[in-house]
Amino acid sequence: MDNLNSSVVFETQRLWVGNWHSGLAAAALEIYGDPEVTQWIGGQTETCLTGMEERIAGLVQRNQKLPNAWGSWPAFLKRTNQLVGAMLMKPLPDGDGNFTEEIEVGWHLAQAHWSKGYATEGGRKMIELAFVVQDLQQIYAVTGPDNLRSQKVARRLGMKPQGLTDKYYGQTVDLFKITSEEWSAMSVE
Repeated sequence: MDNLNSSVVFETQRLWVGNWHSGLAAAALEIYGDPEVTQWIGGQTETCLTGMEERIAGLVQRNQKLPNAWGSWPAFLKRTNQLVGAMLMKPLPDGDGNFTEEIEVGWHLAQAHWSKGYATEGGRKMIELAFVVQDLQQIYAVTGPDNLRSQKVARRLGMKPQGLTDKYYGQTVDLFKITSEEWSAMSVE
């Protein structure tokens, strides 16, 4: 996988996270063209390369409107440069798609990369960035009510369940939250 135009946004032990560009469309289609993946992230499955290119263009535009430390970014394995998914840290959208003041972390991974710890690894780094670099007081994650894998990731990150809500994304989601104080206490242990 070529990392052309993908400057590094952040790194973890096994991943580097960069910027979206059209050259990633074919690899991204393997992720966002899989209904097993997209069922957990709004259900919009891409069916063709053109649709994926348009989706990436939309992500690039949205990222350009957000402060530098926020966005949705492609995640790659360091050892192979293979696209494995995406990491995101951005304002949660309300039911109409308007950004709220609550900031979420999230992860989308290709099915072949589930259960390998990449979501937890990327999530930890994003939470660290949120509290250390962005000086946020709390950070959220949302999952589908039946998305047990992502709920386990949120819990591994130290996030506490807040219950079901229909405040975000125009659908019912399970909300998780961690505060800066809770994260600091975990970091010292």
